[in-house]
Amino acid sequence: MFNFLWHCMKHLDLNGPWQFRALHTTASLPPRHRRVRRWMAARVPGTVHTDLMRQRVIPDPFYRTNENDVQWVADQQWLYRRTFNVPPQLLAEDVVHLVAEGLDTYAAIRINGKHVATTANMFIEHRFDVKRFLRAGKNSIEIEFDSPIAQSRALEAKHGRLRVALQPHRVYVRKAQYSFGWDWGPTLPTCGIWRSIWLEAFSHGKLKNPFVRVISLDRARASIEIAVEIERTTHDNLYVRACIGGPDTAQECEVPVRGNKVILPIRLRNPQLWWPNGSGDQPLYTAVLSLMRNDEELNTIEVPFALRTVRLLQEPDRKGRSFIIEINGEKIFCKGADWIPCDSFLPRVEDGTYERLLHLAKDAHFNMLRVWGGGVYERDTFYHLCDELGLMVWQDFMFACGEYPHAPWFLRNVEAEAEEVVRRLRNHPSIVLWCGNNECEWLFCTENPDKSPEEMNGAIIFRELLPAVCGRLDGTRPYWRSSPFGEGFPNAESNGNHHQWTIWSFWRDFPEYEKNHARFVTEFGFQAPAHLRTFEKVTLPTERHPQSITVQHHNKQIEGTERLFRFLAAHHIVPPDFEEFIYKTQLVQAEALKCAVEHWRRRKFATAGALFWQLNDCWPVSSWSVIDSALRPKAAYYFAKRFFAPVLLSFKRHDNHLEVWASNDLLQVVKGTLELSFTSVTGQSVWTRRLPVRLGSNASSRLLTLDLDRFASYDARQYYVVGRIQTADRHVSVQRFFWREPKHLLLPKPNVKTILRRVDNDRCELRLQARTFVKNLRIEITGADIVFEDNFFDMDPGTTARVRFPSQEPVAELSKRLSLHSLYDPSIAS
Repeated sequence: MFNFLWHCMKHLDLNGPWQFRALHTTASLPPRHRRVRRWMAARVPGTVHTDLMRQRVIPDPFYRTNENDVQWVADQQWLYRRTFNVPPQLLAEDVVHLVAEGLDTYAAIRINGKHVATTANMFIEHRFDVKRFLRAGKNSIEIEFDSPIAQSRALEAKHGRLRVALQPHRVYVRKAQYSFGWDWGPTLPTCGIWRSIWLEAFSHGKLKNPFVRVISLDRARASIEIAVEIERTTHDNLYVRACIGGPDTAQECEVPVRGNKVILPIRLRNPQLWWPNGSGDQPLYTAVLSLMRNDEELNTIEVPFALRTVRLLQEPDRKGRSFIIEINGEKIFCKGADWIPCDSFLPRVEDGTYERLLHLAKDAHFNMLRVWGGGVYERDTFYHLCDELGLMVWQDFMFACGEYPHAPWFLRNVEAEAEEVVRRLRNHPSIVLWCGNNECEWLFCTENPDKSPEEMNGAIIFRELLPAVCGRLDGTRPYWRSSPFGEGFPNAESNGNHHQWTIWSFWRDFPEYEKNHARFVTEFGFQAPAHLRTFEKVTLPTERHPQSITVQHHNKQIEGTERLFRFLAAHHIVPPDFEEFIYKTQLVQAEALKCAVEHWRRRKFATAGALFWQLNDCWPVSSWSVIDSALRPKAAYYFAKRFFAPVLLSFKRHDNHLEVWASNDLLQVVKGTLELSFTSVTGQSVWTRRLPVRLGSNASSRLLTLDLDRFASYDARQYYVVGRIQTADRHVSVQRFFWREPKHLLLPKPNVKTILRRVDNDRCELRLQARTFVKNLRIEITGADIVFEDNFFDMDPGTTARVRFPSQEPVAELSKRLSLHSLYDPSIAS
């Protein structure tokens, strides 16, 4: 459905129990599964895989290596059916539509044995007038799904193979590309009724495709324009009533309907502006639009919206051209991650999953997520939450890593998709940029260095078709051709946006991030395994080591496991224990992201964005995510809370000098105190300096430079520099500099005293007192998935930390299951 609520139309829900079976089965059907040709119970919304799992025909594809054993499912044709009763009053309406919010993908629809329509696009809502097929009383519906594998391979055979990463035939089908397998996800091409389906009936007319457009905006007033289309079935005199509500606002207006569209100009006094997280509040308004006939309300839609402006600033400078997102006239340094689908089986994703992940993002000071082009256009729930939480969305269109067809039949499908998507999503203030695709031009030009992006098959989609649709149906936010893209080579550092994958994927270590001077980075990352408990759900006890067949199967990058060992060995002693391996490789990932983000934040606004790959996962896996598929944060998530904080202290080493930097993302000057100390892991303080600092609004600056030669006589394995900025409004940032890698530090045995107390009915507080230096302290409550305020942090000798967390369990019970772990190896301890 669209991003608004419908009222006053008759609605017959077709979700719930259905039946399904295999149809026209091929030789790929395993003999032991021939029973799938008989009718079985299904659930809608759903997928054929989840229905087969529920019938115990196939095992859980996520468990061990079961993915390999269920590949036959995607080769079959599947038929879904159900019966339903149509009340006479529904058929008394002028129009009855069958609305299928999502059909995956090649579907033929029949009602009462008669052909209604065929579909070939997973991403969009399909709507058909079916009144002539229905009768009062009992009716039947059948939806036949063809194999996406068979269809895409047949199209490839007919039209030719294109230059495509991974499975090349996938680009011929308008279906979630990651379902064909990716370097972090399994190969599980689904089919089925994956979103809601219903009958909708109305008479006289209905409203559709509303668009609230900001025409002008300043602190005193906002001028907006509300456009809405009317689907009419009669020539009755109709009018549209608009009621606008929001912060300190309530006003109404009416306009007569003359034709199939009305435009309502609205002026709002003292507008409250929508800001990204960390830059201001997110006030939302609502336009309630009613289609009226005399005093009769035919139907009503509610359209949430917000007031804000967005521009993409690309201004020439000494190094090339900037790439800066500007909201309400203020430059915004974009901080966040890339978003992929939350599951290989999308109907299983609950609203609570979106709420958990997006609140975690907000709490970690994210202000942007990039919806990656190999997944899906997300549900309205996702975008509503981003609106409310101030999470800007860089919205890719669903094309990724390859050439695409540009035959007329394909372009027509793409244009219809783009029109549907833009109409559905354009009222969300969180969406600040449309992007044509993920990495198509970059990969083409990398493989064909003598060619330009214009020579790529499908270039017309991203150069002409998509920007034309965005301009015609929206025009309020910028369109960008690809991620990455720019003038010259599509992944240049001097202009446009950039993906940084020479580090990690090409075996280079993370300190080299500091050599990168890109203008806006929309992908970079390091892998780490999921939480041990997440792996325990999909492995046998004997398989829980990094090089078991099962654990390696749950790392989809070629030589992904080998990279984990390579970078772990560079920074830590490689442990024999699987849990310790997970702990240390998560720390490597965390330090890598920290190194990159701190570097790019010091360059503000020469670099204007850092979105790491990736926030979330679709299955239990070692991947680049910072939150695993069971919604358990890795160490890097907690590091992100610190390196994305609005006030950040960071260090940059130049030979024997240490630069001390502060980055301030707040839109006002910040005053505070900087304290620097040179101390030992046992608490011997050698040198301390305190000084007042003034941090410029929305800027980064170098505060001072330390000469490290003054500390040369001290043992670099035991001494370190610690810095702390504390501001008057309680922003605190702590940073430590070590001369040696963790594997060479002489750390004392941790000595931490804990006191656990209840703060209120829903929260507890853990008080920690460190008698020695503690590195990367991990807090866990065994058997509970708790997100702590902070975790995986260092503690200086003689310091105290307080960490709050949600829990309603008795403190005594929590204390029994409290577990602390830190980086300490007795074989090299001091």
